[in-house]
Amino acid sequence: MVALNNNGFTLLESLMAMLVLTIGIMALYTLQISSIQGNATANHLSVASASGVNGFEHLLCMPYDDPTMDPAGNPHDQSEITGLQLQSNVAAIVWNVTEWTNTDGIDNDGDGNTDESDELDVKLVQLSVSYSDGSDNKTLTTEFLKTEMY
Repeated sequence: MVALNNNGFTLLESLMAMLVLTIGIMALYTLQISSIQGNATANHLSVASASGVNGFEHLLCMPYDDPTMDPAGNPHDQSEITGLQLQSNVAAIVWNVTEWTNTDGIDNDGDGNTDESDELDVKLVQLSVSYSDGSDNKTLTTEFLKTEMY
């Protein structure tokens, strides 16, 4: 009589173990690709945001009556600011200026009262940064108020 040796794995058990391992590795590969794409998107947004902040700071330093803050010149672009350099994935920085008045019949400051004296000498600036996120073109927009200092 021949004794059977049952101490090893069968070929079918080995193939099933390899299949489970392969599925796990493919799942990790997909996770890694998603992580890399998410990091690239976050990097592009951070660079665009930093460029926007740089433009914002340049505009805040401009005098209230500077041509870069004149609503008649809308839309303004980065060529109007000396020394402003764009990062590699940033295509343009553009802003529009709206000057508040207290004779327009609009509640500009949102306090429920229209045409108040505190709505004078205030400009609303809408700053937009156009940037490339891989193959997509996107825009990051922010608004701020610039006031005349007496």
